[in-house]
Amino acid sequence: MQTRPGFLGLTAAAVALITTAGPVPAGSGNVVANVNRVLIAVDARWGGCMAMLSANPQSVLPSCGSWWVTFSCTGDFTDRVRAYRMLDASELALATGKRVQVWFRDDKMHNGYCLADRLDIIR
Repeated sequence: MQTRPGFLGLTAAAVALITTAGPVPAGSGNVVANVNRVLIAVDARWGGCMAMLSANPQSVLPSCGSWWVTFSCTGDFTDRVRAYRMLDASELALATGKRVQVWFRDDKMHNGYCLADRLDIIR
């Protein structure tokens, strides 16, 4: 059997690349911002609750919807208690005028908006 020169080497390299590449990691990022609005929906749209920030998450992760992050109060991506605690913290920041630092990811989204998986209130 005769093979083309370099064919087996290329095939082996392609197989090695495919088997070692693994899944593509999720994008993540954070912004420091003010909370401008909070949203609570009666249905599952937007994960049931969101916060609108003064800094656009889309500027860090282009796949995120602009200005808003979801906390997934529906319980799809975290437990509901934790999601509502994050919503409470964002409402506290809104009421007191404090800034927040919000970490978010684009592998878990509701209607095109990224999941906030950490929220710190800054004095």
